[in-house]
Amino acid sequence: MATADLQLHRTRFLDRPLADWLALNWEKVLYAALFVALLLTRFYDLGTRAMSHDESLHTYYSWQLFQGRGFEHTPLMHGPLQFHLIALSYFIFGDSDFTARIPAVLTSIAFVGMLWVFRDWIGRTGALIATALAIISPFLLYYARYTREDPYALLAVVLTVWAIFRYMGSREKKWLYLLTFGTFLHYSTKETSFMYHSIFI
Repeated sequence: MATADLQLHRTRFLDRPLADWLALNWEKVLYAALFVALLLTRFYDLGTRAMSHDESLHTYYSWQLFQGRGFEHTPLMHGPLQFHLIALSYFIFGDSDFTARIPAVLTSIAFVGMLWVFRDWIGRTGALIATALAIISPFLLYYARYTREDPYALLAVVLTVWAIFRYMGSREKKWLYLLTFGTFLHYSTKETSFMYHSIFI
């Protein structure tokens, strides 16, 4: 076997070039396929399901805010962040069941995409598997397409954990800024922030 062939044979599968002129390898192709699956599973037929009781409350008060009638926070419906995001979605795309769920879907996509940054700790193969499992998880899929605060809280937790890990390894200030943003995101979303940040501390 020639030296070049031997080196290619010994190269890890995810590093093997798929097409040199495209600078593609199998890892990038697999992530691209997962991203397409992520978009399809989150957006397909999004507005068809009838609104649940929780969703009807969240969408109604978001619609009130969108109409310029103000917003008054009540702990009954958790943090104010989702109401402002849904009202923004109404402002940009119009008000409908579909557009009410867009902020949750986009946040869920960001959460799944964030699993990529944990490759240093769970490995490249582990990150791929975690991403695939997050896409097909019935629990995560259901709440990703649901007008509730859960996707925002998930994203906040992942951002916070990533910032903590990075800061502990580098002591760079930028990770403290990300930690602050993740903390803000969680506290403006749901009361679980108190429990999670007690654990982190």
